Amino acid sequence: CYDRVRELLYEHLTLNESISISTLPIYWLEPNCKIEVEDTKSRIYGEYMIKSISLPLMHNGTMSIQATRALKRI
Repeated sequence: CYDRVRELLYEHLTLNESISISTLPIYWLEPNCKIEVEDTKSRIYGEYMIKSISLPLMHNGTMSIQATRALKRI
């Protein structure tokens, strides 16, 4: 129970930075996977946890990834 409360406090009380990425489909990605993002143009660097993915049904579409920054625990 203590571990679950600690997990919920970590999720909801920290300032979570969210990003949205549009890219060519990467079919092996799943929610709750950690990805590393480095974009010099928008100054986004670091590790992010995937929250949701939307895949296109067409062969030439792009996928959308919603992710939040993976914070290091102390």
